[in-house]
Amino acid sequence: MNDLEIQARTEGMVWENNPVLIQLLGLSPVLAVSSTLAYGIGLGVATFFVCVLSCLTASLLKGTIAHKWRLVWYMLILASYTTIVETISQLYFYPLFLRLGVYLPLICCNVAILIRMETVAAQSSWPKATLDAARTGFGFLIALVVLASCRELLVSGTLFANWQLLLPMSNELSTVVSKLDDTRFFRFANTQAGVLILLGMLVALVNSLSQLTSRTAFDEPEAPVPVKRARVTGRLSRE
Repeated sequence: MNDLEIQARTEGMVWENNPVLIQLLGLSPVLAVSSTLAYGIGLGVATFFVCVLSCLTASLLKGTIAHKWRLVWYMLILASYTTIVETISQLYFYPLFLRLGVYLPLICCNVAILIRMETVAAQSSWPKATLDAARTGFGFLIALVVLASCRELLVSGTLFANWQLLLPMSNELSTVVSKLDDTRFFRFANTQAGVLILLGMLVALVNSLSQLTSRTAFDEPEAPVPVKRARVTGRLSRE
């Protein structure tokens, strides 16, 4: 088993094995859609539901899927749930659907979900697979929210300014959604190079906090264990 498989099988909290900040998976939509907090929440919630439903289905069907065709079935399951989420977004969240663009249907190509289906869902019971998928999807959502919040604050000086995009509305009502202010405070954070640097800083921060936590736990003094002394005095028998 290589290091990637070991890391993929590792269970932990949201920050301990985060698919974005620790495993560095699914970075393309994270870098492209994290310009505002509303976009990040929209894509993160959609990815969460696709991840949970796909892993649950893969776990329930693990006894009927042939091993050599498993990747084909996993991609079919992923694409099916992605299409359902995309259709719902197009019907009820049309302005957000337009702004997410191609990255909404590209959820089916998220390798973080595919790895969880292969390493956990296909080898575990459905409750464990669902819990692991929820942890992975929520970690992806949290990473998107943190990165998108930082970018929106740096670029526009606002936070959650276009929250109306998350309200259910049809195509006819899409014109009432207000646009963001044209003011730009830190334009470099809105570029691809800027978001890469910002993501690297977040990764470094998470790694530093993780090392600090593990070092603190390692440095805690352990309770002394009493040692039973061997008897070295007394009469010795002679042969």
